[in-house]
Amino acid sequence: MPELPEVETILRGLRDQLLNLTFSRIEVRLKKSIANAPQSFASFLPQRKILSVERRGKNIIFHLSGGTALLVHLRMTGSLRFMPAKDPVAKHTHVIFSFGNSPFQLRFIDPRQFGRLILEKKQRGENLKALVHLGPEPLAISFREFSKRLVGRRRAIKSLLLDQSFLAGVGNIYADETLHRAGIHPRQRADTLGEKDLRRLCGNLKKTLREAIRAGGTSVRNYVDAHGSPGGFQKSLSVYGRKGEKCPACGSTITRERVGGRSSFYCPKCQPLLPQ
Repeated sequence: MPELPEVETILRGLRDQLLNLTFSRIEVRLKKSIANAPQSFASFLPQRKILSVERRGKNIIFHLSGGTALLVHLRMTGSLRFMPAKDPVAKHTHVIFSFGNSPFQLRFIDPRQFGRLILEKKQRGENLKALVHLGPEPLAISFREFSKRLVGRRRAIKSLLLDQSFLAGVGNIYADETLHRAGIHPRQRADTLGEKDLRRLCGNLKKTLREAIRAGGTSVRNYVDAHGSPGGFQKSLSVYGRKGEKCPACGSTITRERVGGRSSFYCPKCQPLLPQ
């Protein structure tokens, strides 16, 4: 699933290309890709101008003229590709956006069909209802707020990092990599972590996400950016997807176990489970 760095990379590849373009035609090839009112989606968007594009968690938000927002959640295998309209339409292309006076199209491609597009009316300055459940952005949160949100939390720290109501945008890859860098076991209960642990965790989370954004995201399956290029952070992964390999920090064997229903990769020596 594209996580914060991948979505941010896609956003940066789209923003300058799409600003001030006006939708002219929308072709919906798979109705279930549209989360609300798929029957009117294609007729509502034409003549709407893209005023700004931003990210919130794992969502890309297009703010449109007329007080409307288009939200795109890529889920497991979704991608947005900006390409010449003359290019062949790839398999699993479910929505095609055309623009007036532009030879390019924006195409929503999603092999597993879990991604969703949502239209929402909004007033200026109003928060989007579809995103009210999201927690703070991990790159913007202060250490004080981060530690405050962990007070009394008895859940495994890995499960909390993946909870989008706790922090918005962190997924399996960057939770595992951050916990390894911070020397914290994924099953360590959040309320047993001391201030030094939390400072290492908060600092390494931001550092890991920023490094991944600079590398264009992580391509371990089918992720590509808005122009079809893979990311490069997979070359820097220390533990994620490396079960049975040697830890680059200490040489111990990386293991995998399920934490909160999700596969978790870690080094038992670098990340010992402390008494809880």
